[in-house]
Amino acid sequence: MNKLPVVLIGGGGHAAGLAEILIQQNRQILAVVAPELSPSLRQLAEFTHHASDEDVLQYDKHQVELVNGIGAMPYKSLRQKIYKRFKKDGYKFAQVIANSANISANVRLAEGVQIMQNAVVCIGSSVGENSIVNTSSTIDHDCSIGMHCHIAPGVTMSGQVRIEDGVHVATGASIINNITIGENAIVGVGASLTKSLAKKCIAYGPKTTVKVQGAK
Repeated sequence: MNKLPVVLIGGGGHAAGLAEILIQQNRQILAVVAPELSPSLRQLAEFTHHASDEDVLQYDKHQVELVNGIGAMPYKSLRQKIYKRFKKDGYKFAQVIANSANISANVRLAEGVQIMQNAVVCIGSSVGENSIVNTSSTIDHDCSIGMHCHIAPGVTMSGQVRIEDGVHVATGASIINNITIGENAIVGVGASLTKSLAKKCIAYGPKTTVKVQGAK
């Protein structure tokens, strides 16, 4: 079955990385929707460019899929808002999985999941809607990643870790097996997490200090 063409929402570096994967896989990109296109995105191809999110609505929701090219950062909800807005309008979001990603045949990947170059997702794991497993990150066996999460480049996650919705795990963090990271928590750059983290808490620094978001 032929895959539907896509409309890519977002014009920055993450969108460029997704566009490169889609082009490598001969997936047709009908248009890119963003106020501006980054140099890295413009060098890939001459895309049809729309500046407003409202321009997505000119494309028949039954004839295209959307790709969420908005990058995921702590305290920024635009990626999640875009996903929810167009799901409400009846659109579907494509999965984007890099050719170099190593994905077990026995995993569950939800709608809109993005698995970037050289990432590994092992047997028994699941990744929720609109979540990113970014470049060269490793998700070991039987892990559960919720919706709207970002597993940043170079993260190492041991087996049977539970990540709830809206979690950001920053570049180079390490997470030991059999722990839970609560909803909307943040694991900082290079942190080494050895115990569960409650929702809306932050773990950061070489000694992995934990605090509640917004606390001084």
